Amino acid sequence: MLNLSLTMKKLFYFLSMFAVATWMMTSCQGTNTPEDPEDGVARYSILVYGNAGGHMDYIMEGLWERLKPQMKSKQVRISFLYKYGKAPEEGQKQKYAAPGTLMDFELTSTTNLDSLRYTSATTGWEDFAMYDPECLKISIDDMKKNMPAHNYILLIWGHGAGFDPNADYPKDLRNGGPKKAREGVLYDEWLPSDTLGNAEALTMFELREAIAQSQVPHFKAIYFHNCLLGNMETLDEIYDKADYLFSSMHLLASDGWMVETLVQALYANTDFEKAGKAALTTMENHWKELYSAQGVAMNGDFNFIKSSEFEVLDPVFTRLSKRLVELYPTQSEAIDRAMDKAYKPAVRTNFYDALDYANKLAAETNDAELKAIATDMKAAFEKIFLKRLGVFNKEDARVPEYTLSVYVIDKEMYNKQVGTYSYTTKQAYEYSRFHQQTLWGNWLNTNTYMSTVSPCGQVIE
Repeated sequence: MLNLSLTMKKLFYFLSMFAVATWMMTSCQGTNTPEDPEDGVARYSILVYGNAGGHMDYIMEGLWERLKPQMKSKQVRISFLYKYGKAPEEGQKQKYAAPGTLMDFELTSTTNLDSLRYTSATTGWEDFAMYDPECLKISIDDMKKNMPAHNYILLIWGHGAGFDPNADYPKDLRNGGPKKAREGVLYDEWLPSDTLGNAEALTMFELREAIAQSQVPHFKAIYFHNCLLGNMETLDEIYDKADYLFSSMHLLASDGWMVETLVQALYANTDFEKAGKAALTTMENHWKELYSAQGVAMNGDFNFIKSSEFEVLDPVFTRLSKRLVELYPTQSEAIDRAMDKAYKPAVRTNFYDALDYANKLAAETNDAELKAIATDMKAAFEKIFLKRLGVFNKEDARVPEYTLSVYVIDKEMYNKQVGTYSYTTKQAYEYSRFHQQTLWGNWLNTNTYMSTVSPCGQVIE
């Protein structure tokens, strides 16, 4: 295990000081309203846990400013554990704290944002390990203690990558044998993972571990305000830790408005499915405009997922992997053509839209079993999606609908050593729960083709 005792001591001290400061502020301000719950238990409490940096620090600050007057009662409560990133663009600086500052506070209608740096922040925390499950566990427990609720929501804010062999390996065993694959969820620019300067990441397994050990072992929802996490390898690891999931398989465009619409919908709806659908409906037009304002044609998606239906997907991918391994010796050219035609959400990734890949495989091979698998996969996705948003701006990269992405590489890359580490992508991948449930890695260890011409929804250099 990494030696994180100093980080943990600092976190315990900070949270205890925060609790005292919160008590002093709320007892002096008298913020109760007639709409507050009589028993003091909120309908929903949200923990926003994140780090990003650069313009995303500005987005977070803007969110605080806009959301503050909307916190009209304690029926819905929201707290932030947020580590400021490095200095933004030259000549600019963050508004409410310095780079590397750790912020921990509940946002209410009476929060004095200008005084946060004195009441709810501590500087010099660049080395705070947000990826440490114990740190996230303590933050979750702190939310439950200070903001008791009937339903809890965990919102992860930061840079995501889906399955990433550079991050998805136990941090304390990266030069040893394989243990458990993990998906890059929250990359921290302050903490390099290797001598090349790659950012360290909170991983999906660490997220799962933190939730399992916390006082909130199951959430009403986990909301990924991150890029690329609408990914089979990622969500398969975590879906049973929440009733609902929110995610995108593309690079996510956001100015924080989507979080505001969630809070608004939670105030307006006691039924969570209605709230989730209403949040996406309200954000849709503005969110789509963000993709059109990028200066280059970009696609995008954002999905509201019912976790209890997620398990229907794994058997379909098991069948697909098995059939591809069987067919490849005699149908390799057709299967390779399917990869050329299948939709990639973003450049410089190895993810493909799963249903579009299955449809292209069925069409190119004309195989009856692959056709049946594609049909069943479509039905399975229709079960898990409660509401889907899509942006289809790229004329040369169109699909009828977006689903979730799946990792596809060839066996040469699959068996290659990862960077400067001593393990291979195969070692990392085959300890993922998705592989263990579906044996998808068997197909990756059979495939000999990597496409360079697949239609791509986001080409950002």
